[in-house]
Amino acid sequence: MGHTVRERKRTVPAKQAIRDAAALLFAEKGFAATSTREICARAEITKPVLYYYFGNKEQLYEELVLEASHEYQQELRRATWRGRTPSERLINVLSAIFTFARHEHSYWRMGFRMVLAPEKESPVVNYVEIGHATERLLAEIVREGVRRREIRGDPEFIAGAIFGKALASIISYLVIGEPPLDRSLARRTINLLINGCGVKPTDR
Repeated sequence: MGHTVRERKRTVPAKQAIRDAAALLFAEKGFAATSTREICARAEITKPVLYYYFGNKEQLYEELVLEASHEYQQELRRATWRGRTPSERLINVLSAIFTFARHEHSYWRMGFRMVLAPEKESPVVNYVEIGHATERLLAEIVREGVRRREIRGDPEFIAGAIFGKALASIISYLVIGEPPLDRSLARRTINLLINGCGVKPTDR
């Protein structure tokens, strides 16, 4: 396969360059409005290179989402292993969600775009199920806290409230750049939803 001089001199592998370019364009314009020509131009590769790695635009989109979702779930699972108490583990998981949203914001934009403004020609990706998987993970931790009598309430309802607040914070961050998606916000969110409004805020 022939390659351009620019492709031979690149420092980022072609496949990763395609992934990065496509994620940005899908997030900015949506699936239908993004052409393979635009992806190639931004990635600085030729169409044969794109087709070699991904076959077509639909396969590229699906692979982006599946790999990002897998990485996201792995990060959350790793976060559940840290922390002495269920509340600390919830803070760790929420902090991991925020970190992923900061570092991989294009994927969050892609997801919100597809859920809130679905396109007829877009690949079928069950973003809602990805969200439900996150809620189930949170509910596991809350359920342990209920068993240990450290948390009171319905595990599924509390998990839904945590994830709902997380989504609201992420949307606000993507739109206006606030609030900072950091561990302090994760801790304040969990303290509020687990302990109630009367608890003195802490950033520790």
